[in-house]
Amino acid sequence: MDHEQLEESLSLYALGTLEPDSACEVESHLASGCPRCSALLRQYQSTAAMLPFALTATAPPAGLKARIMKAIAGQDAPAEIPAAAATLELPPVKPADPSPKADIPSAPSDWIPSRESPQTTLGFPEPAPSRIRRKTSSWRDRPAGQFMALAASLAALLLGAGGYAYYLHATLEAERAAYVDDRMAVAKANLKASDLERQLEARQRDLAKATSELNRAIKALGTTHELLAKHQEQIEILQAARPGKSTEDILRIFSSPYARMADLHGSELAKDAYAMVFVEPELRRGFFYANNLPALPAGKTYQLWIITDTPKPVSAGVFSLDRGRKGRVMIQNIPEVAKIRQFAVSMEPAGGKPQPTGSIYLVGAL
Repeated sequence: MDHEQLEESLSLYALGTLEPDSACEVESHLASGCPRCSALLRQYQSTAAMLPFALTATAPPAGLKARIMKAIAGQDAPAEIPAAAATLELPPVKPADPSPKADIPSAPSDWIPSRESPQTTLGFPEPAPSRIRRKTSSWRDRPAGQFMALAASLAALLLGAGGYAYYLHATLEAERAAYVDDRMAVAKANLKASDLERQLEARQRDLAKATSELNRAIKALGTTHELLAKHQEQIEILQAARPGKSTEDILRIFSSPYARMADLHGSELAKDAYAMVFVEPELRRGFFYANNLPALPAGKTYQLWIITDTPKPVSAGVFSLDRGRKGRVMIQNIPEVAKIRQFAVSMEPAGGKPQPTGSIYLVGAL
């Protein structure tokens, strides 16, 4: 038997109704020192000891007491003594002889009891056996009502004990069934919780995926916004350009599939300034457009530089600002695009310098 079956058998073991083989298993298990089963057995034994007190009192049959008292009175009656022996007759006492030498008379011969004589010592006759009522009654001599009452009491006791044992067994079975139901409910709840947890994890994965897609969409939207802004800048550049050969060159640069663009950002001297450089490798021409540069002091100009692998930067032209603080440069004879690393703008004296001497206001890589 497993441990659960042993616990179920403890109630029957406490009542003494367990099969011998099962009782041996229970005793062996209890001898191993199981604290739970030992505690349960003590509880069952305490309950079994109270079983007799749970029986309903049964009224004895009518007349039982009278019969019992009559039987006791008959057994305790004194034995009848013959009337002839009721008075003790003693032989006459002879006066003592004052003479010390007087002979002591011998006892009469009839005082000496013999085996044949019916008299005993002191002259009491042996009572006739037929007239003696002995107190040696056996169970066969007892009234039948006593045994019927005893049998009825034992039957009531056994019925009550059996009923209580059945009630106790049924209660234990009900508790066991309730315990099994509770275990099943807990298992179902755990299973449901596991399902909900899996669903929550799936929802979290879906949410993370949706968040990632949303971030990509926002990033793509930002890129689109930047492209729109750049195209707007290009439109403004075209609108500001005067009709002529420079306008045609700008259109060719913008429409070329090989054109490349560099973003220039303002330094600490011009944090709000920015610029773009469009380069067409085959034409070796480019177009520079700047915005939000600080106003030029008198006698100063901005100069665009191309930084290549060579140690010295190459001047790409000088420019000034219009009323909207915008500047433009049409670049001719650009060095080989593969060698270009950066573009930069510095403030130089009017007319420009062969090499940069002033502070850098814009810089960006191709």
